[in-house]
Amino acid sequence: MNQTLWNIPPRFTPGVRTQLTLWYTAIFALLLTLAGGLIYLHLNDSLASSLDDSLAVRAQQIASDITLQQNKIIPYSAADDLPGFDPRDSKPTSLADVNFDTLVRLLDLHGNVVDVTPAFRELHVPATSVTQPLQGTPWQGTVEATNNEPVRIYSRTIADDGKVFAIIQVGASEEFLEHTMHNVFAELLIAALCVLLFGALGSYWLAGRAFAPIRKLIVVARTIKAGDLHERVPVPPATDEVQALALTLNEMLASLELTLTRQRRFVSDASHELRTPVAVIRSKTDLALQQPCEQEEYITVLSEINREAERLGHLISDLLALARGDEGKTHFEMETVALHLVAEAVAANAETLALERGVTLQVETSEPVNVYGDEARLIQVLMNLLDNALLYTNAGGNVTLSITRTQSLAHLTVRDTGIGIAPENLAHIFERFYRADFARTHREGGNNGLGLAIVDWIVHAHHGTITVESQPGKGSTFLVELPLEAGKKQDQPAPAS
Repeated sequence: MNQTLWNIPPRFTPGVRTQLTLWYTAIFALLLTLAGGLIYLHLNDSLASSLDDSLAVRAQQIASDITLQQNKIIPYSAADDLPGFDPRDSKPTSLADVNFDTLVRLLDLHGNVVDVTPAFRELHVPATSVTQPLQGTPWQGTVEATNNEPVRIYSRTIADDGKVFAIIQVGASEEFLEHTMHNVFAELLIAALCVLLFGALGSYWLAGRAFAPIRKLIVVARTIKAGDLHERVPVPPATDEVQALALTLNEMLASLELTLTRQRRFVSDASHELRTPVAVIRSKTDLALQQPCEQEEYITVLSEINREAERLGHLISDLLALARGDEGKTHFEMETVALHLVAEAVAANAETLALERGVTLQVETSEPVNVYGDEARLIQVLMNLLDNALLYTNAGGNVTLSITRTQSLAHLTVRDTGIGIAPENLAHIFERFYRADFARTHREGGNNGLGLAIVDWIVHAHHGTITVESQPGKGSTFLVELPLEAGKKQDQPAPAS
């Protein structure tokens, strides 16, 4: 059973080029069928109408040469020209062919045959062909001969001075009409098949030309697949779907290249940051193990190892938080947060660090400011911004935390009088592991370069914005704007980009 299932061939699926050709051919076939059917029906009606008109003219010509003399119906010159329709001709015709011989019959008002051609005798004519003309309406219809051949009949009255005295009936075989229509059908069929064949070949060729730019895209895409993300697909000049596809692919490639570059740099920076505390711990333990030490020395070594381990733990926690944020897996506990009270509490906790560094920390809150967000994450924003400001502010400087509001936004401002940031570094200050300069990197107690990146992620996850203004030697100002509680409530912030 299983072996049989494995041997089932895969279902054949034609390519897009073949599918387009088949669709075009099917549409052409439908249109040709409709057009050919209309032409065929119109031509058939035209030929049938022409046959009826010719029979009516013929009946009129014969009727014009038939008169009534002394209550006797007398045919003259036109009737004399019809083979078998001469009352003076007493020679019967033994053979009659409805397809080629003359079909004429002359009747009196009682339906009695006055004269008839031999071929007409082979027809099965209904009685209505006599009664209807007597009622004032010419009759025309198709009847069958004894050999089942269809024959068209036209029947009308003959009058002299307004007095009806006879009925003339003329006929013609429909074999020519049917033969003509058969030929027309065959010619239309052959023409349609030729058009379909050349149309299919033309459609296949045109589809190939239409897909030529896409084939170029495939070639370049395979090159890019090999690892060359600097390559871009060619953009065709025509403003069409292929051009839109090429532009979209180039935008995607640019985004992928930027993302991959950032990931590589992130991995490199993370590896460097993780290697430093590990190297310190390894060197301390190696030194302690090389020779016996006093208890105080072991305590000192363990304290240093504990400090590096704590630093390593903070770095791993920050990396994990950013990784979860990139994947959109971070869960936010959304609630109403009194931002002014949270700011006062965080500033009180940071007061000890400010006193150690000789920096004056001030909090300015003039009115209640409530936002809708995750209180723990907003505390993290405040702590990281204050730690950054206190770290890069020299002794005797000032750090000010202010909470204000406008009609729809809450403003959280952290202003310091520290060393500042150079203008060329402002655009990169929120990038991961980015440090503005050598002085900011190597200050005692310097952070791991992820604090502001985490702040930027949390603020944008709360649908807010963060900006920074700075002048070297004069300090920096970080401004965070968040929607007020009444402005916009959502169960979950949007994932950080």
